[in-house]
Amino acid sequence: MKILLDENITAKAVPVLEKYGHDVIHVLNRFSTGRSDEDVFQLALEEQRVLITLNGKDFLILIPPMTELELHYGLIWLRGFLVTKKTYQSVMDVIGSFLRDKGDSIKNTYYAVRQKDGSYEIIQRYPKSAKVFIEI
Repeated sequence: MKILLDENITAKAVPVLEKYGHDVIHVLNRFSTGRSDEDVFQLALEEQRVLITLNGKDFLILIPPMTELELHYGLIWLRGFLVTKKTYQSVMDVIGSFLRDKGDSIKNTYYAVRQKDGSYEIIQRYPKSAKVFIEI
């Protein structure tokens, strides 16, 4: 799976995701800081990458159902919690495993990741589907 980490995700997450076999780049490998969300999203489209971000609300306006875009490669929004030096590894382990298992079915979807009682809950927000509960 090809993954793009947004600027607000630590670059330390790259090797964590790579151990699941993913091709991962950080947005700062391609752009300087402060690049627009539209530019970041366009990069994800051009390179056919799933985008992982902390500010998903800024990207939701760029994907269905808010637009008529025919194809994107997936959006994962770490929602409602901060990824810290202590938690980034466990969060990225959950996401790495999840994406390995999902494969190409991540296309045209949007997922929210939430912290819940020492675990992480991954919820498919578009199109609507069931919750995936993952313990760490």
